[in-house]
Amino acid sequence: MRSIKNKSSKKGQVLNMVSGVVIGLMVLIFTIFAVLFGISKLNPSSFFTLGSPDANATANLQSNLTSGISQFAQYIPIILIVLGVVLAISGIVILIVYVRRMNVGGGGGAGL
Repeated sequence: MRSIKNKSSKKGQVLNMVSGVVIGLMVLIFTIFAVLFGISKLNPSSFFTLGSPDANATANLQSNLTSGISQFAQYIPIILIVLGVVLAISGIVILIVYVRRMNVGGGGGAGL
């Protein structure tokens, strides 16, 4: 009976971790979009006089964000490939650990 309780608590821990990561990513994405929306609505001509340091700083901020987003977008395929490799390796490791715990496969490679 004890082993059943341990397995259910581990499943609950994994579910809590995954849901926490998903919620964290959603909050991060929402915050990024909110910041980008707020900065895109800044119009230097409506707040500052033309050519003032504040107007120039706002225009520079908008151009830096635009160029930063386009540069980051170029790295998205590389990031996804790395995440896929990490996920595949972790799946293989989990599978190996599970097989060893279940003692499936017999004599531990004595026939090799």
